Amino acid sequence: MSPSLPLTGDAMAEVGVDPADARRYLALVTAATERLMAADDPGAMIDSLFALIRDELRLDVFFHFRRDGEVARLETSGGLTRAERQAAAALDVEGSVSGQVMRDRRPLHFSQIQQGDDAQTAFVRMLGVDVYLCMPLLHGEELLGTLGFGRRSAGPFAEDERRLLSLLCHYTALAQHRLRIEEALRRGIDTQARLLAELNHRVRNALQIAIGLVSHEGRQADIPETRFALFRAAERLQVLASAHRPLYATADPGLVDLTALFGDVIGQAQGDGPDATVVADGPVAVPIERAVAAALLLDTLMTKADTIPAIVFTTDQQDGNEMLRISFVATGWGRIADLVGHDRLLARLCHQLRATVTSEDDGCLNLVMPHDGREYGHRHPQR
Repeated sequence: MSPSLPLTGDAMAEVGVDPADARRYLALVTAATERLMAADDPGAMIDSLFALIRDELRLDVFFHFRRDGEVARLETSGGLTRAERQAAAALDVEGSVSGQVMRDRRPLHFSQIQQGDDAQTAFVRMLGVDVYLCMPLLHGEELLGTLGFGRRSAGPFAEDERRLLSLLCHYTALAQHRLRIEEALRRGIDTQARLLAELNHRVRNALQIAIGLVSHEGRQADIPETRFALFRAAERLQVLASAHRPLYATADPGLVDLTALFGDVIGQAQGDGPDATVVADGPVAVPIERAVAAALLLDTLMTKADTIPAIVFTTDQQDGNEMLRISFVATGWGRIADLVGHDRLLARLCHQLRATVTSEDDGCLNLVMPHDGREYGHRHPQR
């Protein structure tokens, strides 16, 4: 099953998916995309994805094997006892289903495992699993690992379920690719500048392909809910792509000009309207992973208000720490502060940025977060 076949209304109609199931699956895709885009830990990202889809797809166990060069190892798993996790970590991956999926780079789907004696499925059979679906995690030609999903009592995975899992694996691989490169950069390797350029180039190209694919499927979709969900996903992917444009780079290859990036995000939202008003008391440069989270946060905030705000950046010292205050000034923006605790994506992005959100009145929303070069491992640009 190819990731080039998203779960649009037309595609699901071809395999006879009930409209109610289609709406639930689209909601899962939207929620999963939000979690994957906001993730900053590979293991926790997969755990969160499993928790999201477990009940809907009647999953009992999952395994995520990560590929590093020629070595494959268990990265994370779910639905297992401590002893079973230890056994999975010691598994001979090459002789398992995951090993075969990595070699062939294609999914494998097994059913009635408890009635067979296939050596490849011996481990999952020992766990009581009767149905097992394993898929490769591919970013272009790069093999990142596999994701396997098992059922003990439910029947084989239906075609629409396999389509859903394939699409989720596609976005998981994209998120993992980003996190892998960011992890390497944070280690401070000597080739930081080259790898950052490669990161921006590859991620930007990958995101543009994804944007084109999702936008095309949105235009082709007949169901309004489907069209809206796909266009919204394309808009969020475009925000991610903006953070990786060389236009917003600073003298330090690891930093992004946040004021310029915010201006672009607002420009995308208002189309041909006047340029956004973005004011700062000095250069505001942040690591790219924080810029991505901040841009996604701005994009999400703008869906909660009817007006385009003026944005003011200021920095000050609080208890010996440098803090960045971002004020959004426009009618109705103050009320957004009450929504943060009830919106999962807003709460998750604020947590990732260690940010607090307050309002002075109906016309001003304040976002305050740490901006300490020592804490985040970067130097401030020369002023």
